[in-house]
This record gives sequence, structure tokens and C-alpha cells, in this order.
Amino acid sequence: MSEKLLSALSMARGAGKLKIGLDASKDAVFAGAPLVVITSDTSERTKRAISECCAENTDMLFLTETQQDMADKFGWRFGVAAVTDKNFADLVRRSAEKSREGLE
Repeated sequence: MSEKLLSALSMARGAGKLKIGLDASKDAVFAGAPLVVITSDTSERTKRAISECCAENTDMLFLTETQQDMADKFGWRFGVAAVTDKNFADLVRRSAEKSREGLE
């Protein structure tokens, strides 16, 4: 589990820049959220629902972390979340890339 990625998500949440859940994420995407993160065990139906509303300016980041990983780390469980701030979105992307490269 990537501590840097989870820390980046936690900072976004603390700043009020992370909208958790499918409906909140859809609303954030329609309002211009630059990034949607999706846990590895999110259902295909939910993935399809969020991808259908993502505009070309909204990236989708598929995490290796599970909903249980999120619950263990934060005490809140989610499969889909939208990062509504560009700077936090960039931080989450970089953290995920470093995690995948094993540079954590």
C-alpha cells in the first residue's frame, strides 16, 4: 500500500478537495474536477457509471489499493472519489506514479 498516495488523498480530504462516493464524484466531475480515483475492487458497474460522466479534462486513476485499504487507513471506505483541486490532483498522480515505480 502506498503511504505517499494515501497521504496525498488524506491531505486533499482535509482541505475539502476530495469528494467521496459515486454521486459526489459525478457532481464534482460535472463541476470540473481534474481527477477521479478508483480503487481496485470497485464494481464494473460503478466504474462504467463514473467513466460515462468524465469529460476529456477529467483523468481517471485506477489504484492498486482496495476499499478496505482506504477504510484501514482513514476510517472511511470508498471505491470512487474525485479530487477537485488541480494541485492536489497533480500530487495524487505523482504519488501514484512513484508508488508504481517502487520509489516510495
